[in-house]
Amino acid sequence: MRQTAEGLRTEGLWISLADVVLGRSCAGCDEPGIVLCRQCARSLRPKPRLRRSVDMGEIAQGLHLPVVCSLDYRGAVRQVLYRFKDHRIPQLAHALGPALASSIDFAADRTGLDPSELTLALMPTRRSTARRRGFDSIRSLAGVAVREVPVASICSPLVDTRRAGASKTLGVWERHRAVAGAFALAGQPPPGPVVLVDDIVTTGATAREAAATLMTAGVYVVAVVTVAGTP
Repeated sequence: MRQTAEGLRTEGLWISLADVVLGRSCAGCDEPGIVLCRQCARSLRPKPRLRRSVDMGEIAQGLHLPVVCSLDYRGAVRQVLYRFKDHRIPQLAHALGPALASSIDFAADRTGLDPSELTLALMPTRRSTARRRGFDSIRSLAGVAVREVPVASICSPLVDTRRAGASKTLGVWERHRAVAGAFALAGQPPPGPVVLVDDIVTTGATAREAAATLMTAGVYVVAVVTVAGTP
C-alpha cells in the first residue's frame, strides 16, 4: 500500500495525539516509552487475503460473497482493536485504517472494479454501544481508509434492531440464530456496486445477515471488507 505525504502527516498527528491519550505506552503490548513498538507496528502491516466466502444461496443459487481482511485478529492486532473501541481511543483509527484500505483495494481488484466505483456501506453500531464509546468506530476507520483508496461514497444504510446482549461467547450456529432479522434498511438503498464494511470478521454470520438485508432491497453487494479476521 503506497504511503502518501498526506498519510505521513496523518501518521504524525495520530502519534502526537496518542502520546497524550495513552501516556506514551505501546497500544499493542504496553511497552513503556513508545506509542507503537516496532514489533506491534509490523503486526499492523496489511496483508490482504480472502478470509472466507459467505454463502448467499437464499438470494441467488450458487451466490457466494467474498469476505476480505488484511490482519489476523490475535496478539497485538486484537489488543490495538480492543484499545481503539473499548478504551474509547478514536486516534488509533490512524494505525488501523490502512489495513481497511488494503482490504478495499483487494476486494475491488478481485471483483474487477476500480475502488472509485465502490460505495462503502458501513455496518451499523448499536446506539447503546455508540453512546458508550462516544464515537462510531467503523466510520472512523472508513474515514482513514478512503484517504488512501478513494471511493464513490460512504453511507450507513442499515440500523441494528437487536437489543443489547453479548455475542462474543456464542458458537457458529448460535451466532447465526442471534443475528437473524437483526438489521433493517434505513432510508433509500445505496447505489451499487457496494462493499459492506466492518472491523472484524469471525464466523461471518453478522456480515451475511447484513448483506442479505441489503440484497433483498435490491442493492448490488459485491464483497465484505474488514480490518481483521480470525486466523
